[in-house]
Amino acid sequence: MWLHASLLKIYIIQGICIWICMLLSQYTKADPLLNTDDADIVSAQHCQLESAITRSSVSQTSYQLNTACQFIEGIESSISYTDQFVDTGKGQWSAQVKGVIQPMSQWGMAASLQIFQQTEKDKESIQWFFNIPFSLVYLNNYLRVDSNIGYQYSPRNLNLLRWSLASTLTLTPKTSVSVETYNQDQHAPLLQSALHYSIFPNLLTFEASIGQRLNTFRERWLGFGLSFTP
Repeated sequence: MWLHASLLKIYIIQGICIWICMLLSQYTKADPLLNTDDADIVSAQHCQLESAITRSSVSQTSYQLNTACQFIEGIESSISYTDQFVDTGKGQWSAQVKGVIQPMSQWGMAASLQIFQQTEKDKESIQWFFNIPFSLVYLNNYLRVDSNIGYQYSPRNLNLLRWSLASTLTLTPKTSVSVETYNQDQHAPLLQSALHYSIFPNLLTFEASIGQRLNTFRERWLGFGLSFTP
């Protein structure tokens, strides 16, 4: 069974994160479940807070918390924490800087560099990922397309070229859907779809996603999240 009572602990943490966000943040992006980055950054002199949980078919639950701020004009810095504490109690920290190349209007472009520490078989290694997000908007912002192309270095996946493509369609003032495909290793790509529903329009959004690796039904997952956008 994918979901169990221990997930209540994660929902409590998410609730706390949202209230912290209400107190400290002036701008928050609303796509914590998507892997594809966009060409936007947080507003100047403001911060954002994102959180998401996923539950996979192999009974692994992960929780992600990301905070990002723009203290230097045009440069966003962020710190992320990913934890599979429900199953293993192991967590991973990462840091990222992201700069705007083309400010977002009808289209936009950015560049980011992420550094993180990976633990594999009791060995720790420093890895990094350089990424170029590109975004387009159509139909008076009802349709948005985001794409990423990047290079990741790690001892396990040398010279890994990563890519992703996502599209988000606004169906009603309260509802939108997203579909994305991406790779994260040297195996088959992954496919994910997400639903975004505004409980309070322009304020609080509930999100749910489902995905799987394209060559197998054995690697599937569900994701849930709440996004606060003041």
